[in-house]
Amino acid sequence: MTSDDRGVLEAARAIRPYLTDWFTKKDAAALDQQIATVLAAAEPADPAPVAGELRALLHRHPLTGRFLRDVLADAPRYRPPDQQPRYQRTPRPGTLGDPGPVAADRYVCPHGDYTWYRPDLSTPIPSCPTHQAALTRS
Repeated sequence: MTSDDRGVLEAARAIRPYLTDWFTKKDAAALDQQIATVLAAAEPADPAPVAGELRALLHRHPLTGRFLRDVLADAPRYRPPDQQPRYQRTPRPGTLGDPGPVAADRYVCPHGDYTWYRPDLSTPIPSCPTHQAALTRS
């Protein structure tokens, strides 16, 4: 598996929580289902075919294509754009201590098809929308 393939798989897992922000509920559900179906077919030994299919699927829409490009640009961490330091605001100089952004906790589905980043401690951890399984911190 190339690092680029790994990045595409990570982007596909991480984009799923954002779809309802960008598309109608119906369109978001349809795209989410397509992504989940393709991810379920991923073979750990050879993810390249699935990565190619996911890349084509994400490039169909400008917003998802941009998300994919931004995630791939964050190699080797492959975080969503809003979790990358270049997209986060930092306090103005003069603050004591390290003023840099704090990394969000990452949660994944045990079946490997969903990734969610906790925006703050008050946000409850959701279940995987595909399997209704509890997400685990990774």
